[in-house]
Amino acid sequence: MKGRFMAESAIRWKVREDRTATITFDMPDRSTNILTASVWNDFETALRLLQRQTDIRGLILKSAKKDVFIAGADLKILADAQPQDAQVKEVIQKGHRVLRFLESLPLPTCAVIDGAALGGGLEVALACDMILLGTNPKVELGLPEVKFGLIPGWGGTQRLPRLIGLLLATDLISTGRTLNAIQAAEIDLAIGPIDSANLIDSALKVLKLDGWQAVRKQKYDWVSEEVRNAFHPQIKNPTPAVHEAIQAIVKGSELPLPEAINLETEAFFRLVGTADTKKLIGNFFARRK
Repeated sequence: MKGRFMAESAIRWKVREDRTATITFDMPDRSTNILTASVWNDFETALRLLQRQTDIRGLILKSAKKDVFIAGADLKILADAQPQDAQVKEVIQKGHRVLRFLESLPLPTCAVIDGAALGGGLEVALACDMILLGTNPKVELGLPEVKFGLIPGWGGTQRLPRLIGLLLATDLISTGRTLNAIQAAEIDLAIGPIDSANLIDSALKVLKLDGWQAVRKQKYDWVSEEVRNAFHPQIKNPTPAVHEAIQAIVKGSELPLPEAINLETEAFFRLVGTADTKKLIGNFFARRK
C-alpha cells in the first residue's frame, strides 16, 4: 500500500508487504530537502495516515535526494526574522508537534542516512529510535546552528546529550562541527557505515531488535544527578549562541524531555532576529552566491 497526498507533496509513504512502513523525503524541484512549514505538514499527515494502518511493525525514514537526507531548516525565513517572529514560531511549533508524534508511535523507528543530515535534519533523525549510516562519503552529521548565531530549535540540545553524553554533545553543539559516518558510529550516535546498497535491508533487521523502548526512555528522562554533577563545561568568551546552547544543555538535563525542549525553545527565540544572527545568515547566503 502506498500513498501520496498531492502532486507537490514533499513526502511519499508506503507500507511494504512485510508490514514495515517507509517515509521518503523528496521535495519537488529541489536538489535537497529542507524543513519548511509545508514539509512539516506533509510529514505529520504521513505519520497520521500510517498510524491508521494495522499491524505496522516498524518505520523507516529515508531520502530520495542524492547525497542528502535533510539539509536543515529553511534559513530564508530566519534571515529576515524579527524577535519573537510569528512565522518562525509557527514552524518551530509544528516541528516539535511532529517529532513528539513520531516518538509516540508504538513501534520502532529508524532513520536511514546516506548523505548530509544537518541541523533540523539531524534533529529529525534524533527523534527516531535508531540511525543507520551508509558508506557514501557525503555522509555528514551535525548541529551547526551556532555558526548562524542560533542554537538547535527542534530538540537537538536535549536529545543529543541524552544519547551521547553531556560532554560530547556540548562540544558538537558549541562548535557546530560535523561528523562523518565513522566518527558518528564511534560515539554511538549511529550504526555504520553500512554499504549504501544494503541500508534498507539492514534497517529492516535492526527494527526487529529489542531495546528501542529503552532508547525512548533514555531520551525522555532527565540526566542522572551523578552525571550532571560531573559535568563542568568550560568555554572562554562564548558567543551569545554558544552561551545559550550551554545553558539549555545544562538546565535541560535536569528536566524531562518535554519541559527541557520548552526551555530550549525559549533560548532559541532569545537569538532569533538579533543583529548577530541576521549578519551571520546573510554572510552565508553571500558566500553561496
